[in-house]
Amino acid sequence: MGGVTPEILDIVRQQPNIAAAERAGAFGARVKLANGEWLPLRLFVTPDDAPSRINTVHSEAGDSAAGTGSVLIERSATELLGTGVGRTLTIEIAGVGVRTLRVSGIVHDPGVAPAWQEQTGYAYVRSATLAALGVSRSLDLLKIVVRDGASDADAIARTVRELSQVLAGRGVTVLEARIPPPGRHPHQSQMNAVITMLLAFSLLVMVLGATLTAGVFSALLTIQAPQIAIMKTIGARERQIVGLYLALVSALGAVATIGGLVMGLTAGRNLIGLVATLLNLRLEQSAPPWWVVMVGVFLGLVTPLLAALVPILRAARRTVREAIDDRGGAAPLLASNRLVRLLTGIRFRDAAVTIAIRNSVRRRARLLTTAAMLALAGAMFIASLDLKSAWERNVAEARQDRHFEFEMRLVGGYPAADVLTAIRSVPGVAIAESWAATSATRGGATDLEISRIYPDGGHGGVTLRAASPTTTLIAHRMLAGRWLSADDSNAVVLNSLAAGSVFSDLRVGDTVTLRIDHRPIQVRVAGLMREPLTSATVFVTPGWFGTVTGHADTTSIVRVQVRDAAGSARVARDVQRALERAGMGVRVVITEQRLARAQGGHVYILVYALGFIATLMAIVGLIGLASSLGVSVLERTREFGIMRALGGTRAMIMRIVIIEGVTIAGLSVGVALIASRAISTIVGRVLASIASQELVLRLSISGSLLWITGLALGTLLVSVLPAARAARLTARDALAHI
Repeated sequence: MGGVTPEILDIVRQQPNIAAAERAGAFGARVKLANGEWLPLRLFVTPDDAPSRINTVHSEAGDSAAGTGSVLIERSATELLGTGVGRTLTIEIAGVGVRTLRVSGIVHDPGVAPAWQEQTGYAYVRSATLAALGVSRSLDLLKIVVRDGASDADAIARTVRELSQVLAGRGVTVLEARIPPPGRHPHQSQMNAVITMLLAFSLLVMVLGATLTAGVFSALLTIQAPQIAIMKTIGARERQIVGLYLALVSALGAVATIGGLVMGLTAGRNLIGLVATLLNLRLEQSAPPWWVVMVGVFLGLVTPLLAALVPILRAARRTVREAIDDRGGAAPLLASNRLVRLLTGIRFRDAAVTIAIRNSVRRRARLLTTAAMLALAGAMFIASLDLKSAWERNVAEARQDRHFEFEMRLVGGYPAADVLTAIRSVPGVAIAESWAATSATRGGATDLEISRIYPDGGHGGVTLRAASPTTTLIAHRMLAGRWLSADDSNAVVLNSLAAGSVFSDLRVGDTVTLRIDHRPIQVRVAGLMREPLTSATVFVTPGWFGTVTGHADTTSIVRVQVRDAAGSARVARDVQRALERAGMGVRVVITEQRLARAQGGHVYILVYALGFIATLMAIVGLIGLASSLGVSVLERTREFGIMRALGGTRAMIMRIVIIEGVTIAGLSVGVALIASRAISTIVGRVLASIASQELVLRLSISGSLLWITGLALGTLLVSVLPAARAARLTARDALAHI
């Protein structure tokens, strides 16, 4: 619509389902960096008479009220733009020229994606500032909040259509309505995936920890069988014995819960801070709700009791004779198990290795639990690097598919022949092509044009782009159908993101209505093309583009391939000077490197989350391994004492315990490699659906080697203490243990 006047605003506010309404503006410019490079800049405009109450920004530093001649910068853009409070910002606005504004404050806008991910700056100004700069653009955006159905996109759309009809009756034409997904951040899907993974693997760790607790207490009760027999002999009842050990479990559970809460709150605060940075969120408070803490306390106290209850009841119900006959020795080898037979049948020249391998399989439940925890940690770690490698391969593939070094967007449209002549005259330019573009939306012939674009102007949008049928600047990797031909009139080719999100229901040969420049036009899908990590784009021929947009033989975007990629920055500067000498303004230059940085940043939230979970699980697994080895040493006190009496050295006994730990950790590696494939597949599908991009997952060799190395070092570290304790045992200790 045109400029929103105070009278129009009053009409809107009087409508029955409108809870709030205000005027605003937003348009694109460019900003100059310290190194002379220009970046895209999104300018958000607010009226002078009233602060924004719908799209609220929060002050981070300086003065949050931008006065005339000053500008506010979104906090995620400060590092990208290299600016701060009190410094100046050089911007260029189409039709106005280069202007300088003072940065009066830093604000946070939760409605935009991080600037470093989008490689776009965000700035906020008052309408008076624009008027002082000579900008004639009015406040042409109307922002509304509906009273009923604020979380329902369809209900909002109905209200918007009704409002547009009311305004049409007053002579006001509404050209477009933008309704981003209600209550959803541009990267909400990534956040939901992270939360789901954290919950799932936290529950899994709790189950494995409970199993380990049961195994440890079972071993402890076996060792203390004589003491239990003595207590029953002198009159202790079953419930007293059960109560005694449950009290012990409760005490240990309370200590573990306190430690877990401290570590969990610390780790959670750090993770939340990382997520807030990656998603550009504002943390009002980092403390969890009270009920979360209470649930954690409940699970920390009850889970160990439930896990230890069965072995405690079993030990308390044994007769005195059964308890006395059990002398607390190590569990016998179970020859019926194939794995046990395989491992115990192997003999090494070093007796310590043979004994260690046999000891590692004595308690199969404990072995499986400990190995499972380490295996899951390894699987998560390897899977995180698998996903990182897969995404980086997509980024590399996207770079290979782009056979141009930079894209130059001009201030307005100029005759394509003049633009290309000026560019081709620059030494070092190999190919220059016109790639004119405009926005498009999917909609019916009579419906109000409704898009799902977010306030940052990027997420949720669709670009209609003119591409020469003979272009060599992109790779034509067709998934279905064909590329454009010179005689196509209304044929389109959809790239990966367009086909996977906005037009996911279409196939080759289908027809669909696009709204281009607010006019409905029917097109036919000629092909689907793989173009990874590129915004949703509909390709058409330059001739048809000119016909439907009314800008035939003009262009505002060119792509340039240089002869020497190493000198692309110099060629880009020369091209810009040549265009400016010809009277053609350059709005922004988007280099291939900046495109790659923007594409790569979107996945790291999931990679970091997976790595964080893997680290926590590795710590829990190594603690479990240390506990398992410690209990194993207690069980085999007599065995180690007898070995010392028969001439066994301390070094030999230490090697036995350490090799036992390495054996258990080694068994987890194979499981981790297999499980990592399943985790990579599941998380990869989630990521692929979020980004509407296919991911080719392969085992990360470097990640696997890194995990194996880290696991080996961690295993050696946690094995030293129980190994040293075993080495100190003497024959006297063995006799005392009988």
